Amino acid sequence: MESPDPKRRRVTYGSWSRLAINILIDVASKHVTSAATYTALRSVCRSWRAAVPATVPAPHRLPPQLPFLLLFTRRPRDPTGPAFSLATNRTIALRHLYDSHQSICVGSCYGWVLLLDHRYNLILRNPFTGDTIRLPTLDGTPALDPRPSGGRAICPYKDKLLFEHHFIVHRAILSSDPSADRRFLVVLFPGTSISRCFTWRSGDNFWTVCRHPSFLPEEIIFYEDRRCIAISPDGECAVFNFSTADGDDGFFTRVPKLPVSGSPFLVESAGNVWLVMVKRTTPEEEAQIAICRLDFSSLPDKVIAVSQCGDLGGRIMFLEQCNSMSVASTHFPGLEGDSVYFTETNWRSLKYWRDTYWRSLKYWRDTYTTTIWECQLKKGIIARRHSFEGESGLHTLWPRLWWVPPNLHKKLGE
Repeated sequence: MESPDPKRRRVTYGSWSRLAINILIDVASKHVTSAATYTALRSVCRSWRAAVPATVPAPHRLPPQLPFLLLFTRRPRDPTGPAFSLATNRTIALRHLYDSHQSICVGSCYGWVLLLDHRYNLILRNPFTGDTIRLPTLDGTPALDPRPSGGRAICPYKDKLLFEHHFIVHRAILSSDPSADRRFLVVLFPGTSISRCFTWRSGDNFWTVCRHPSFLPEEIIFYEDRRCIAISPDGECAVFNFSTADGDDGFFTRVPKLPVSGSPFLVESAGNVWLVMVKRTTPEEEAQIAICRLDFSSLPDKVIAVSQCGDLGGRIMFLEQCNSMSVASTHFPGLEGDSVYFTETNWRSLKYWRDTYWRSLKYWRDTYTTTIWECQLKKGIIARRHSFEGESGLHTLWPRLWWVPPNLHKKLGE
């Protein structure tokens, strides 16, 4: 019962930090079922954060979790990375992304994010545990660095993120979860070249260049151990086989176009790869969604798109460019199966004046509104699930959104 005395209330609240460690660990490992709650538990105070491990200790594992929507707005005044939880309809701060305003997120897979900083350094980070894997720098790589002399020019803004940083990496993907597979592969498709990509395997000291015919993927996803399916905005389709020697025969196979109408998304779901297309002619018009299951049995001749009439096998899909995923609805009783979640962001610049001692100065503030839509395919309903607003940081072209499932498992070797 809460005491009416304010001083007594302060003592009561402060005593939580002196809770017995064994009781705290027992509650965190056995009775907490939400990643959002587990993360919030560790952020109460320093003693709790030191006592509760960043990863859920075995054999206690959290049940399957809904992905968080990470908002990379890069605001120096709010350095912690905000993440929206569909499970709680709340936005929480991820302490392990405290320096995200100094970086650009260029990709996200398996609960990890790939961050590119102002010095062209690329790292993999788990935003829920803080685990970090440093990759070879991109600085000095002529095919990646857009600066005139191949990355060695003296840049007067070396300590700042520039406009060019947004385009140096067009797409970035992982072959598997770094927490569970030592052989994971990182693949970069640069925005400065349409005839090469770059790979890095765990233990390499540099990036390997893989040349291929001209092709710039809009969407790309691994569908086997080392094979990717990629499509362009107009439906051009290609298969990359990274299990072959770098650039050897069979590395790149162009196949006939797929029937793409609208914005394409590739989603891996229960062993299948799905092509989901979201089409909206005008902002006021309701989105139209078409779904096909991709059949690879006829490769290398073609990839067959099999139309599906709203049947996803009870799965729930979350769409973002090169960052889509799915979960089974049986794990989330409150959510409708055979549903698709997608986002829409509108941004605007607001002008305002600030009076100083000698004159009035004009400032611009970039703000955005992001809406999460839910499409229930069998019912034919598209409903607004949630909306939130925010302020973008300097040098931000638009707020980047990433679906990130909580990965609270230990890395191999720990």
